[in-house]
Amino acid sequence: MSEGNANALSVVCRLTILTAAILLPLFLTSCGKKGQESEKKTVQKSEDDFLDKDAKLDERKYLLAAKPFFIAVANRKYADAYALLSKYAIARMSLDQFKPAEQDSDSQQGQSYAFDNVTAEQFAYLMQYVEAAHGAPRAPKMLHVFSTDPDVLNRRSKEQFGAMDSMFAIGAMPDWIPAEIRRTSLRGQIHTELSPQELQNVAQREGISVEELKKSDDFDPYFNLKVVLVEEGGQLRIGYFEFLPPSIWD
Repeated sequence: MSEGNANALSVVCRLTILTAAILLPLFLTSCGKKGQESEKKTVQKSEDDFLDKDAKLDERKYLLAAKPFFIAVANRKYADAYALLSKYAIARMSLDQFKPAEQDSDSQQGQSYAFDNVTAEQFAYLMQYVEAAHGAPRAPKMLHVFSTDPDVLNRRSKEQFGAMDSMFAIGAMPDWIPAEIRRTSLRGQIHTELSPQELQNVAQREGISVEELKKSDDFDPYFNLKVVLVEEGGQLRIGYFEFLPPSIWD
């Protein structure tokens, strides 16, 4: 393949990913993974089963550092999850981190609806938005390292699609969080359990019964969780996070 064709293909792929991320509905069942991780198959043999088995040796420490946060969220132990946050994550949280905006007006409202010096009680309250949108967390599904590139983690990349890479890596992470302490971004997924009403709503949209929906190998409600680890006091801690809807690229 010529260099020109390779660049063109790269452009198409990245624009396709961006378009899908913007236009995809807030609820998707697991696409293209039929029978692999259905609701009946999410009991894990060990607590490390959801960690990326293909991670590089130097990435393993990041997976292990982020693991307790994912487990705490998956078990709905929000006080435990809060205790793992760095002072930077606690300093300010916006609604957008828990409930992504669907349009510009929502984004402005989400940014204005923010807490400073967040308490454990406020964090637990904000988690209600995640549960309302995606269902109650019930088990970690997967976790992998997304990027360790300092330029990507700090929006300094000079690559053609550097801005897009940073968007996927750190989202709306505030610029005031020091560049020199950012270590890696990770992305993962957490299985959820829908309420009876939401199960009924999904079944109606699919044109099937609730029983048929729950028996389907494709039925696997979950949400995405993006985290950025920072080094604080010599330890890796959660510096920033975003809860996101499922994506066709998961």
